[in-house]
Amino acid sequence: MTTSPSVGIIGAGPGGLALGIFLRKAGFDDVTIFDRESGVGGTWRINTYPGLACDVKSHLYSYSFDLNPRWSRMWSGQREILEYFERCAHRHRLGPLLTLDTEIVSAHWQADAHRWRLRTTDGDEYFFDIVVSAVGLFSRPVMPDLVEEEPFTGAIFHTARWDHSVDLRGAKVAVLGTGSTAAQLIPEIAKVADTVYSVQRSPTWVLPKPDREYSRREKWVFAHVPLAARVYRNRLWWRSEANISVIEHGSDKTREFTALALQSLRAAIADDDLRRRLTPDHPMGCKRLVFATDYLRTLGQPHVEVVSSPARALRSRSLVTADGTELDIDAVVCATGYAAADYLGQLEVRGVDGATLSQTWGDGAFAYLGMTVPGYPNFFMLYGPNTNVGSNSVIFMLEAQARYIVRALRYLRRRKKSLIEVRPEVMSDFLARIDTWMTGTVWLTRCSNYFRAANGRVVTQWPRSARHFWALTRRFRPGDYRFDADEREVDR
Repeated sequence: MTTSPSVGIIGAGPGGLALGIFLRKAGFDDVTIFDRESGVGGTWRINTYPGLACDVKSHLYSYSFDLNPRWSRMWSGQREILEYFERCAHRHRLGPLLTLDTEIVSAHWQADAHRWRLRTTDGDEYFFDIVVSAVGLFSRPVMPDLVEEEPFTGAIFHTARWDHSVDLRGAKVAVLGTGSTAAQLIPEIAKVADTVYSVQRSPTWVLPKPDREYSRREKWVFAHVPLAARVYRNRLWWRSEANISVIEHGSDKTREFTALALQSLRAAIADDDLRRRLTPDHPMGCKRLVFATDYLRTLGQPHVEVVSSPARALRSRSLVTADGTELDIDAVVCATGYAAADYLGQLEVRGVDGATLSQTWGDGAFAYLGMTVPGYPNFFMLYGPNTNVGSNSVIFMLEAQARYIVRALRYLRRRKKSLIEVRPEVMSDFLARIDTWMTGTVWLTRCSNYFRAANGRVVTQWPRSARHFWALTRRFRPGDYRFDADEREVDR
């Protein structure tokens, strides 16, 4: 590789866009960003369900290099967030780099040529020196395993594939799930539906979300007063960092948040029995925290019923729960999450000696700094294993990773190297550190969540602060990698 390497990026969400912007600024001209959708934005383009908003404050859920003084409210909705990322792509001239409506289904390493071959659903092939997966954590929706005892004649769909042709006005709707999506969705459905059933496998801890609009004066200050928006964003960042101890089982912060959630529940729900059924039996923080403005109040409305038994089967026009309750319904909306622990499950990545990542990750996904895996040269990931930050903005983590990848590629270009692969011993040491850091976290308590692989290992979450991750990625260390195929033979 005597010139700049060619780079193929899979995914035009926040991570893929950030990397594309950094690569362009660093003088890498041969860059292609693929996305299966017709535009950029990733999950903010795919998900369009009513009530969708971010659970990270707007000024923090944005690039540090492209602040948005025009956020309308503290927690912005889907349309506004999507428009922000679309503006970023346009402002940084990423249009020529985009190849949209193109789904990559496989990436195969060609050892003789030191390059990757990407193949699309249409059978087209592309070749790159470097490949970066930026497909994100929430790309594969999980549908519940329901027995169809009779052909169901109503509508059923996942929130990630919202069916806008279905009119829920005056309908009887069952919503499956109790996470952030359900908390945002149920209040909106309750405004138009005749009856809403909140079908719960288990209740979740809900923290208040004191959302409000930014005033005209605040937006003017953010736009016209030098450093105002940056100072405000930095303050939000440090406040988020201060909450890192919520992941520690039994910490003061955990107890503080638990007391706040219980107080909110008492204020919203007057009925003792309903309040009891909405009180979780798992520790605060062991599942993704839910922030909501009017979710609990909605669950107490007369036409909303909390069903404390998971869905089991479908009949012609009804849903049957595990305890035998039959609910007369017109539609089932599945807010049942994603296969987050099954990284790159929809993408076949085949590396050295023909091994696939799914085989390599048989006991759970792992990657050095969430980006690279031994046996897969010239392959990086954004938002890879153990990079889902528990107390801050994932945009910060994505920026840190994107900057690190650019530093690595600049090193390759400067040294005229054609191969980069993390050393197995470096990977093993990092994995041991991750497991050590996980000790004492609430994620390892007796709790069912999407953070863990089948063997119980936490594979999605970052067990330290965002600042710690930044410290680990702020400089590229060549000693962690090998740059020649001959080194692989020596290591064997």
